[in-house]
Amino acid sequence: MKISEVAVDAAAISTSSKITAGGGTAGLIGFATSVNWLGIGGFLIAVIGLLVNLYFQRRRDKREHAEHLARMAAIKDKCAT
Repeated sequence: MKISEVAVDAAAISTSSKITAGGGTAGLIGFATSVNWLGIGGFLIAVIGLLVNLYFQRRRDKREHAEHLARMAAIKDKCAT
Protein backbone atom coordinates (compact mmCIF):
# COMPACT_ATOMS: atom_id res chain seq x y z
CA MET A 1 0.00 0.00 0.00
CA LYS A 2 1.37 3.37 -0.95
CA ILE A 3 1.78 6.16 1.56
CA SER A 4 -0.38 8.43 -0.60
CA GLU A 5 -3.28 5.95 -0.34
CA VAL A 6 -2.93 5.93 3.45
CA ALA A 7 -2.98 9.74 3.47
CA VAL A 8 -6.04 9.83 1.21
CA ASP A 9 -7.88 7.37 3.45
CA ALA A 10 -7.00 9.36 6.58
CA ALA A 11 -8.12 12.62 4.98
CA ALA A 12 -11.36 11.05 3.72
CA ILE A 13 -12.17 9.62 7.16
CA SER A 14 -11.51 12.95 8.84
CA THR A 15 -13.50 14.94 6.28
CA SER A 16 -16.44 12.56 6.23
CA SER A 17 -16.63 12.62 10.04
CA LYS A 18 -16.85 16.41 9.96
CA ILE A 19 -19.44 16.33 7.18
CA THR A 20 -21.52 13.83 9.14
CA ALA A 21 -21.43 16.01 12.24
CA GLY A 22 -22.25 19.16 10.25
CA GLY A 23 -25.09 17.47 8.39
CA GLY A 24 -26.51 16.11 11.63
CA THR A 25 -26.33 19.52 13.25
CA ALA A 26 -28.00 21.18 10.25
CA GLY A 27 -30.70 18.53 10.28
CA LEU A 28 -31.35 18.98 13.98
CA ILE A 29 -31.55 22.76 13.65
CA GLY A 30 -33.79 22.43 10.58
CA PHE A 31 -36.26 20.16 12.32
CA ALA A 32 -36.18 22.24 15.52
CA THR A 33 -37.00 25.42 13.59
CA SER A 34 -39.58 23.69 11.36
CA VAL A 35 -37.55 24.30 8.19
CA ASN A 36 -38.26 20.88 6.73
CA TRP A 37 -36.00 21.13 3.70
CA LEU A 38 -33.04 22.00 5.93
CA GLY A 39 -33.84 19.13 8.25
CA ILE A 40 -34.16 16.60 5.44
CA GLY A 41 -31.09 17.94 3.64
CA GLY A 42 -29.01 17.84 6.82
CA PHE A 43 -30.16 14.31 7.52
CA LEU A 44 -29.26 13.16 4.00
CA ILE A 45 -25.84 14.80 4.21
CA ALA A 46 -25.24 13.12 7.57
CA VAL A 47 -26.17 9.71 6.14
CA ILE A 48 -23.96 10.18 3.08
CA GLY A 49 -21.06 11.28 5.31
CA LEU A 50 -21.58 8.23 7.50
CA LEU A 51 -21.54 5.88 4.50
CA VAL A 52 -18.34 7.46 3.14
CA ASN A 53 -16.77 7.18 6.58
CA LEU A 54 -17.72 3.51 6.86
CA TYR A 55 -16.29 2.78 3.41
CA PHE A 56 -12.90 4.31 4.16
CA GLN A 57 -12.78 2.80 7.67
CA ARG A 58 -13.39 -0.63 6.13
CA ARG A 59 -10.57 -0.06 3.62
CA ARG A 60 -8.24 0.93 6.45
CA ASP A 61 -9.21 -2.10 8.52
CA LYS A 62 -8.51 -4.46 5.59
CA ARG A 63 -5.13 -2.84 4.99
CA GLU A 64 -4.15 -3.02 8.66
CA HIS A 65 -5.27 -6.64 8.88
CA ALA A 66 -3.11 -7.57 5.87
CA GLU A 67 -0.14 -5.77 7.46
CA HIS A 68 -0.73 -7.64 10.72
CA LEU A 69 -0.79 -11.01 8.95
CA ALA A 70 2.43 -10.17 7.09
CA ARG A 71 4.15 -9.15 10.35
CA MET A 72 2.99 -12.34 12.09
CA ALA A 73 4.27 -14.47 9.20
CA ALA A 74 7.65 -12.70 9.35
CA ILE A 75 7.86 -13.29 13.11
CA LYS A 76 7.00 -16.98 12.71
CA ASP A 77 9.64 -17.35 10.00
CA LYS A 78 12.21 -15.63 12.19
CA CYS A 79 11.39 -17.86 15.17
CA ALA A 80 11.48 -21.04 13.07
CA THR A 81 15.07 -20.47 12.01
